[in-house]
Amino acid sequence: MKKPNRLVTFLYGLVGMAHAYDTADEVREVIADNCFNTLAERARTHGEGADRLSDSLAFQPGLLDLHDELHDTWHYLTALKARARDLGYGTLTENLDAAADSTRDVLQAVATAAENTVPSPAIPASK
Repeated sequence: MKKPNRLVTFLYGLVGMAHAYDTADEVREVIADNCFNTLAERARTHGEGADRLSDSLAFQPGLLDLHDELHDTWHYLTALKARARDLGYGTLTENLDAAADSTRDVLQAVATAAENTVPSPAIPASK
């Protein structure tokens, strides 16, 4: 796979360009590398962060930040979907639509989780 070196990547970035791969195999390899090369580090970082949480309210800031990031991701996927549709890329449009729908579902689940960080008021004992 012809992966650009850091200097080429940097120069592309300066002029608003990015390297594109020529085969689906190359794309899969880049995705796998990006995921698995940092897997242990990411698992350790997030595990250590989660271990420091001591009550339900402590979950809230991270969940709210995550919701914001996911909301941005949803908007990005929606914009990409619209552009793919405008350019006539039917299968790409369908894939981006599915990704946007899945992201929306995760957004809703994260919002519900964030709401559930607030302790429930004590239920008064009935007489």
